[in-house]
Amino acid sequence: MSRKISMMKSIVVAVALAAGVSGMAHAGDGSMGRFGDSYAYFNSQAIDKAPSAYRQANPSGISERQLEALSSEALANDFQRPTFDRGPSTWRQTHPNGLSERELQALSSE
Repeated sequence: MSRKISMMKSIVVAVALAAGVSGMAHAGDGSMGRFGDSYAYFNSQAIDKAPSAYRQANPSGISERQLEALSSEALANDFQRPTFDRGPSTWRQTHPNGLSERELQALSSE
């Protein structure tokens, strides 16, 4: 009797493993999505393989000197400091103490 139970357990385990492996194999096929063939859109697009305008003008890319100029720390000093208007805004001039209780209630109600 115990031999039949152990044989039945091994059959159940083998069936479960087979079902799991077949499920993983099916899940790995990503060619079909919920909305149809997921690769069809990308494979049907014509890709222009001609060099871009930049690449035509600069066939070997940026020179080392240009790269050094672009990565220089001196560029950080080229920017002007922002100026802030510290005067009161028109809203603050009309509401020197913020919103009134009535305005707050109106904003909080539906």
